[in-house]
Amino acid sequence: MSVQSPSTNRAAERVATAPAREPGGTVSIAVFFLLFILGVMFNSVFATATYPAPDDPADLILEWRRDNGDVARLSGAALSVAALVFTWFCSWLASVIHRTGRTQAAFVVFAGGLFSALGLFLCGVLQWVAQRPETLAEMPVLRVVHQIAFILGGPLVVTSLAPIVAVGGIALLRAGLLHKWLGYVGVALGVICLGSVVMLIPEDGSLAFLVPIGRFLSLLWLTVVAVVLTRRVGRVRP
Repeated sequence: MSVQSPSTNRAAERVATAPAREPGGTVSIAVFFLLFILGVMFNSVFATATYPAPDDPADLILEWRRDNGDVARLSGAALSVAALVFTWFCSWLASVIHRTGRTQAAFVVFAGGLFSALGLFLCGVLQWVAQRPETLAEMPVLRVVHQIAFILGGPLVVTSLAPIVAVGGIALLRAGLLHKWLGYVGVALGVICLGSVVMLIPEDGSLAFLVPIGRFLSLLWLTVVAVVLTRRVGRVRP
């Protein structure tokens, strides 16, 4: 039979008896997923062709932009709002960690959330910039804007997820709010998210597949954690 330390028990008790804000995690991550999936769908399902990769020929990028202006702007709007919702989720997660007495970990998680949300927000905003007539008229400018949008919405977002899942997983594990395997998975995902920076090394972007792996696995982990914390934190009311 496992015995938790007195400090762990006190931390878990502080969370359990804190003012209830438990639904915020599941609601915010659900709304985020809805908006994020809508943003992705606008650029894939409703577009005339697949969204161009950052290293695709300039002519292909220009053709896609000219044929899917409304789709790109709608996608950008959905992603920008999704970024704001993600800050809501990260503030909720940071508040749960803070109530366990791990203030520094809470700040790290919240900072990671802000960086990740900022990257996604700017990626969404740049979809509007990329569709401006003056941008489409200048092929080099269009290509640069298209690539910057990818960097902000890809490597920056995913790399910033690393402190959220890794530090958050360790803090919640030590507070006795997560199972060991779930906390260790968070640490492993943090390493994977940091690895997404490696895709910037090859000029041809051949390692770009690391970005969606880190993104979706980390978001899935955060969803599971939100459900677990909602059940555990909300079990005892003040």
